[in-house]
This record gives sequence, C-alpha cells and structure tokens, in this order.
Amino acid sequence: MPDTKPQNRDFIRLGQSPIEGTGVFAKRAIPRGTRIIEYIGERVPINAVYHVIEEGRPSHLYGFALNDSTAIDGARHGNDARFFNHSCEPNCEPYIFGGHVYIYAMRDILPAEELTFDYRLGPVDSAMPLGDDESHYRCGCGAATCRGTLLAPPQLRSDETPGDTR
Repeated sequence: MPDTKPQNRDFIRLGQSPIEGTGVFAKRAIPRGTRIIEYIGERVPINAVYHVIEEGRPSHLYGFALNDSTAIDGARHGNDARFFNHSCEPNCEPYIFGGHVYIYAMRDILPAEELTFDYRLGPVDSAMPLGDDESHYRCGCGAATCRGTLLAPPQLRSDETPGDTR
C-alpha cells in the first residue's frame, strides 16, 4: 500500500534571477532524482498558445506543451513551476506521466542554487515554423556550454517530446 502521509516538499522559493526575471531557488539541499514540483495550470489547446505567440503577445508566455494538442498555461491557475528558467546546463528536467508534468532534480542541488531545465523549444507541429527571428529565443543562462538560444539543437527539434513553450 502506498504511503499516504503528506510529505514535506517545500523545496523552493522564488527570487530575482541572474538569468531572467523571477527564478526558482532551492531552499535546502535537494537530492538527485527528487520530484520537486508539478507544473500546473489551465489546459488549453496548443493552437491557442501558438496563436498568441504568432501575434507577438505577451513577451513571456508561461506554458508547457503536454502533447500534440494540449498545453498547460502556467499563467492561468498555475504555480511556482512557471518560474523555472532555462539553462543549457540544467540541474532539473521535466517528465510527463499520465497527463501531468513533474520537474525532477537531475543531480544533487545545493541550497540557494537556482533551479533550471533546458526548454529545448521547437514547434509542436512540424508544419508550424518557429519563425525567422531567433532573437526572440536568446539564452542568457551564462553556462560555459551555452548554445545561445532557448531552441533545441537542430537534430532534436523534430525528435523531442513536446516541452516548455515559453
């Protein structure tokens, strides 16, 4: 029988990020493999998310592509997970289980460390191009191996599962 006792998952706090705007930081040490938080928000048709992007509003969209037809809009009824910033050398990674997105620690994380994952942006529908202006996808992570963009490396853009749509 699964453990039904509530667990203390109070791992995170929000703060000013050196990467971009508001970020998520570890309140305490987080061991590798720990489920940190579920990415929640209103479920919306993926086409609605891309329509907003195509119109050029808003500049920061908090969304996570769940599958080919649905995105989770973290700005609508979302939680602190929407503030995870991108990094080309992330310490976290999202996993989708049963229609839910959870963010896990990829390695041991130190207290006060900013929590990040690689957005690996790309079109959810290969017929929907990202556009020609890659300046909208500039990366500011500062990692030694920074690729300079939030976009997935070209070889992953068609093979990756849907991910963050910010």
